[in-house]
Amino acid sequence: MAPPDVRVPRALPTVLAVSTVLAGLGARPFLPDDVAGPVGDALYAVLLVWLVALVAPAVRPATAAALALLVATAVELSHLTDVPATVLDRFPLARYALGTTFSAADVLWYALGAALAGAVLALVRPRAAVVDEALRHVRERRRPRARWVAAVLVPLAVLGAVGAAGVGVERALRLEADDLSAQVVAAGSELADAEDKVADPATRTALSDALDAATALLAGRPVLDRGPGDAAAAGDRLEQAAATVHASRRTFATEQIGAQRETVAPVRRRAEHILAATDRLADAGTAAGDAARTALRDAVGTADEAVSATAADRLDAMALDELEDAAPDLSARRDDVDRATTALMVAQDAVSCPEDDQRWWPRGGRLDDDELAPIPWAPEHEIRADLVDGLVALDEAYRAEFGVHLTVNSAYRSYDQQLAVHDPRDPNPLAAPPGCSNHGLGTAVDLSMGPGSFDGAPYLWLQEHAGEFGWQHPGWAGPAGRLPEPWHWESVETPTEY
Repeated sequence: MAPPDVRVPRALPTVLAVSTVLAGLGARPFLPDDVAGPVGDALYAVLLVWLVALVAPAVRPATAAALALLVATAVELSHLTDVPATVLDRFPLARYALGTTFSAADVLWYALGAALAGAVLALVRPRAAVVDEALRHVRERRRPRARWVAAVLVPLAVLGAVGAAGVGVERALRLEADDLSAQVVAAGSELADAEDKVADPATRTALSDALDAATALLAGRPVLDRGPGDAAAAGDRLEQAAATVHASRRTFATEQIGAQRETVAPVRRRAEHILAATDRLADAGTAAGDAARTALRDAVGTADEAVSATAADRLDAMALDELEDAAPDLSARRDDVDRATTALMVAQDAVSCPEDDQRWWPRGGRLDDDELAPIPWAPEHEIRADLVDGLVALDEAYRAEFGVHLTVNSAYRSYDQQLAVHDPRDPNPLAAPPGCSNHGLGTAVDLSMGPGSFDGAPYLWLQEHAGEFGWQHPGWAGPAGRLPEPWHWESVETPTEY
């Protein structure tokens, strides 16, 4: 009798091949990326060894391992060309056989997988030869029942393995999809909440793109369009994009806080100035009631607390919602101070200024020297420095018309000078109380109109041309005004409202 062939029954590599495929697909979702990649490469080579043994049952284990390594390496090297990319574009499922990118390290894992599978094949090969010999004797004895049992049990075993692995894969895909669905909801909320609140709008665009990709993936068919690990990768992309948006929101909120803190400072300084001015008037017994001053002090105190709470060294410890609420809160506290300041000025105006067209200004008559400049042709008089050029231009036009300079009788008046012309004990009806006169702001001049008064050529010319140079005659000083004063002229920059 001739010795039987030493070969592996085809049923064995078939079962091993199917089991290897299902094991790879089922284990992928549960392995971290740095483990899943190498394990997948090794299993790919193991599968190739089983396929070689299936096609050529009599092949030597070492030869099968070498052929498997050769094929795997050739596929890996093919990624250095455009061929795999072209195939993958047309047949996305081919990624399970071709992979997606080239990596030299993959070849080492192929070698390990091929070696392990070759060793296993070497162990089972002798046993398989004995089985073949036994089966040959059975055939010779014509025992159809044994052949029938084998024909039934082997397919059943394969189907059972396929079914069990399929259930595992289905459950893994479902769990991945559930996790991704929850991430989509959270990322969608992050995207909506971040509208107009990010330092870099590109971060929201990236998150929106990741959301679209995740939504499309969830809508795809399991296995065919969404393989094991795809949902996890999409979830990682979503998580990273959402974290970037979150960081951009913190940056934006921090910048907004800094900007609002800067706007609080000048409003607070103005409030302090108004309080100091009204305190001086209180000492003289001419201040508004305490209620308005107390309200302003309370507003300033609350604003100071908000500014202190948003100091740079305290921002990192704030939660995002606190950080985003801080800038609007600073803005609100600033507005509170501004409103309370205006309310105090209105209250003081009611006490200090008897006429509706007069406004009380705490700096009236208290301008600093560097805020004033002498009138060039009448240096004994001063006005606000930024208004000199306009008055000079008006004078040049006037001199071209009349051959002489404008005659200046009065301009800026200090608080004491205004007090001298308006003694509260014997008020001059032609002068406003200190703090209520625009002369104290450096924006008014008294110009001689000559004997013609309102009907004279100088007044009529100025009435027609002064506006061209930023000066005007106020209504209250007009012929039909409360206090007709043809000589009183004001800059259009004179404030009229708080």
